[in-house]
Amino acid sequence: MLSDGTQIKTRTVIWAGGLKAATLSASLGIEPGRGGRIDVQPDLTVKGFEGVYALGDFANVAGEDGKTLPQLASVAEQCGRWCAKNIALDAAGRSRKPFHYVDKGIMAMIGRNAAVAEVGARRHRLHGVVAFVTWLGVHVALLTNTRAKIEALIEWAWDYFARVRSNPILDRAEQTNITW
Repeated sequence: MLSDGTQIKTRTVIWAGGLKAATLSASLGIEPGRGGRIDVQPDLTVKGFEGVYALGDFANVAGEDGKTLPQLASVAEQCGRWCAKNIALDAAGRSRKPFHYVDKGIMAMIGRNAAVAEVGARRHRLHGVVAFVTWLGVHVALLTNTRAKIEALIEWAWDYFARVRSNPILDRAEQTNITW
């Protein structure tokens, strides 16, 4: 059921969220792990719940060293792709594969011509204009199609050279005391 009351009838349930584990995790009858998230098995399934997967900000996913992977978009994106492959394996009656995370580094834009990044297996540190351009390049490369890439580049170029900032999108007016 969607927030507007619309019901989508299906035998498949997909829940997505971000930033932190939803309060739903505390009401599942599963002992939550670190951060209120669900600890998952190597194949991203929830122990004791056949065919149930948890990923993204809802799950504690262990890396090769056994430590919980950070709550980053790259982890969630890779988990999503891996989960889809495991669901396809389930449907074909084949064994699931344990998740393997490929660390692509960490980046953050912090201002005009300013970003920070740690990339590569040896965590090479970048900062300033080089990291800024790298951040832009990586984000364009991750967009799904050519049109989206071109539109993003045009919008970023406009914002950069015109020195304008677009208005933020506020999607929860009731929480921000904004009336429309």
